[in-house]
Amino acid sequence: MKKSFLIFLVATLLISCSRESVVQFSHPFLTVENNSQSENWYDISGMICRDGSPTGIGYRVGNPKKLAIYINGGGACFNQETCGGNPKSFNGTDMQDLYTQYGSSGIFDASNPKNPLKDFSFVFVPYCTGDVHSGTKEVGFALGVPDTQRYVGAFNFIKAMNFIQPYFDNKKIEEIVLFGLSAGGYGVYINFLEVVKRFPNAKITVINDSGPLFYDDQAFPLCLQLGFSAVFGLPIPDDLVDCCGTPDIALSNVYEYSSKKYPNANYGFMSSYNDATSRFFLSFGYNNCTGAPGNQLPADVFKNALINLREDILKPKTTWSTFFINGDSHTMFVSDDIVYNRNVGGMYLYEWVDKLMKGQRMHVTE
Repeated sequence: MKKSFLIFLVATLLISCSRESVVQFSHPFLTVENNSQSENWYDISGMICRDGSPTGIGYRVGNPKKLAIYINGGGACFNQETCGGNPKSFNGTDMQDLYTQYGSSGIFDASNPKNPLKDFSFVFVPYCTGDVHSGTKEVGFALGVPDTQRYVGAFNFIKAMNFIQPYFDNKKIEEIVLFGLSAGGYGVYINFLEVVKRFPNAKITVINDSGPLFYDDQAFPLCLQLGFSAVFGLPIPDDLVDCCGTPDIALSNVYEYSSKKYPNANYGFMSSYNDATSRFFLSFGYNNCTGAPGNQLPADVFKNALINLREDILKPKTTWSTFFINGDSHTMFVSDDIVYNRNVGGMYLYEWVDKLMKGQRMHVTE
């Protein structure tokens, strides 16, 4: 009788433990692991756009031990002129439209055998806050715009990372590529700490496509940096002052800060030499923030700032790589021609990304 009871007790405990292991972990991503859907949308509680509407993230199924976190671009909203071209909402329908347009282009083409991210899982962080993913102001204002702005891009990114972390922790993630285009490139710089601290054991590569931060009084003067900080409420790391100087120039100091704090990560920056879109937004800081003629930062000022950034700042920091091309195009990763067909200094962009992910540092230019 005692023996039978003991067997019953052990069996009950085993069943209980088995049930606990089954229900121990649950995540929405689990429902799409083995299906044929190529993209999915998840509304996330608390993520909102600058008009107050809800938003979320996109997800594409791939290897759960490899993750590409893509931060979307789309201008900025800090005055009447800039807010008109910046999206103020983003939902699942917008995600589907964007995927139809770009989901099989450039670095997003999972079917291209040359693509170094072809087997990665993808998390898509949308952009609808107008603050280059840096805002911490739930009640904000743009010059000449009557509506209240929700500059909460930094808060949204934290909520997105909180949502995905349990799934990738459970999968014991090994490699992460964090990259963004334009405003998303700035977002990469501002938010990479949120990724590093959540996944400390993963190999991390950080790539900014066409979101330049300059050490240059003409191209990116202090008045413009302070203006962005005041409007958006940029989150400044507590230890940045000790690392790199005063918080007044915190944006420019991101290169030194990242290299010192996380020297094992791989960092890359891409740009064209005369990027017309970047020159438009940087023109508001020209001539001590009085503006540039035609709302375009002079081409020579931009190009010189880009070269100086590479030669004086990034090359001496051995954690950084660059990829610069001629012309005034804005962003590269969505272009099949630039990613796979354009030979720049003896190297294609997809090769540069692959080598960067493997820890090889290089500065490629036309």
